[in-house]
Amino acid sequence: MSKGSKRLVRAMAVLVEATEDLREVLDRYETVSQEVATRVEHGELLAEALEAVGGPVQRREVTDTLDRFETARHQVRLAMFALGEEQGTGISELGRQLAFSRQLSSRLASEAKERFS
Repeated sequence: MSKGSKRLVRAMAVLVEATEDLREVLDRYETVSQEVATRVEHGELLAEALEAVGGPVQRREVTDTLDRFETARHQVRLAMFALGEEQGTGISELGRQLAFSRQLSSRLASEAKERFS
């Protein structure tokens, strides 16, 4: 397996883990959101409902997990463009297969080249 292939496989593993973490956090966020809505619907003040379910902690957890997911996704994209170049796939072709604009494809290919060359 080539260096670029190994890089992509590792990046994909990190992305899968980040996706699983995000799914768990979003499930908890959904539960908390439903609890807040129910409490407010039953006449509880919003501030009290948020305090009861730990609202601010949930927001930070979702934001942090989304950031980790986006970072992992970006690393996969860079690894794809680096591997594509290694394998002789053109930027336009890879971008088309991933449904990316030419501008995004070009930017990712440039960043991958800078990072991995």
